[in-house]
Parts: sequence; structure tokens; C-alpha cells
Amino acid sequence: MSSATQPIGVIARLLDLSERRIQQLSREGVIPKAERGQYELIGSVRGYVRYLRDQALKAQAGAPDYAAERARFIRARADLAEMEAEEKRHSLIAAEQIEAAWIAVLALLRTRLLALPDRLAPQLFDQPTVGDTRNLIRAAIREVLDDLAQPNIELEADIDLEGVAGPEADGGEGPGGSEATAGSDDQRLGGSKPAAEL
Repeated sequence: MSSATQPIGVIARLLDLSERRIQQLSREGVIPKAERGQYELIGSVRGYVRYLRDQALKAQAGAPDYAAERARFIRARADLAEMEAEEKRHSLIAAEQIEAAWIAVLALLRTRLLALPDRLAPQLFDQPTVGDTRNLIRAAIREVLDDLAQPNIELEADIDLEGVAGPEADGGEGPGGSEATAGSDDQRLGGSKPAAEL
């Protein structure tokens, strides 16, 4: 046996590769194969160095790295599968649903707050002090906020916000404003009647 050829085990240890990888490189033409399981020592080293140099040039030239692209594809597919699983578990909610829910909550809050003046006006009439009036208003606002803080608020699927910002909703001049529910705005408030009316 000539020292110019070596068995596959020696070539594998020299190049720090497995014997199977040496066989693959030989089939690809990177490492020249001699006969009867023997490999040319110098040809094997030169062929492998040339192969590594070509791989480095391809990487520098921006040639797509198959392993990196495959890993990126697998990561993206795993992310997509995870999002679909979370959506099925109802732990992931579409942005449109969140927006619709917030619109519904804010519309409900606005409606309840705008109803306070009509609801409180008759009660405020009987309050003897400013402090009592303030406490009544504060309690009514807290009641509205506590109702909205309940987790089981029923939100309508289709919310019609047309006309919500109109003057009628704010108690302005229009049908269904404060005049319709609380009577005339020129009603006298507080205290006893003037002496002239007695």
C-alpha cells in the first residue's frame, strides 16, 4: 500500500469528517477516489480545501443559504400555526373585533353619562347643600362606571353609531332631548317659593 493513498478512516480523521461524509464528497466529485476503498491523500485534502473555498465565496456573493432559508421558512410556518392555535383557543382576537368592542363600550359609556343630567335633575332639586349635590352626582357617575366595569357587558355585534354625536344625544335642541324627559329647563330650583307667589 502506497503512502499516497489512505483508507477512508484516515482521510475522515484528517479532514475531521465522518466516513459517510467522505463517501458523499467522493460521489459529488470533491474528493477523488482511488481503488478498493483507498483515497488519494493529497487529492483529498486539495479537493476538500477547494470545496470549502467555493462555499465561502458563495456565501460572500450573497447566494441564498439553503439551510438558513429553510430555517426561516420553518420558523414562519411554526409562528403561523401557533397563531392559528391561539385563535382557536380564543386567546388571540382579531383587531377588528377589539376595535368593535371598544367602540361599543365607549358608545355605552357616552350614552349613560349623557343620561345623567335628565336622571339627576329632579333629585338635585331636593339637595340642601352643594356638598350633598356633589355627592349625588359623584355617586351616579360611580354607578355608571361600576356597571361598565362588569366583565359580562353584552355588546351588540352590529353597532350603529350614526347620529350618536348629534345634538339630540347631548340633550340639545331636538326631539328626544332633555326637554322630553325632564320637563322644561326654566323650572325653578331649590328653596322655598318667593313671598310674592305665596
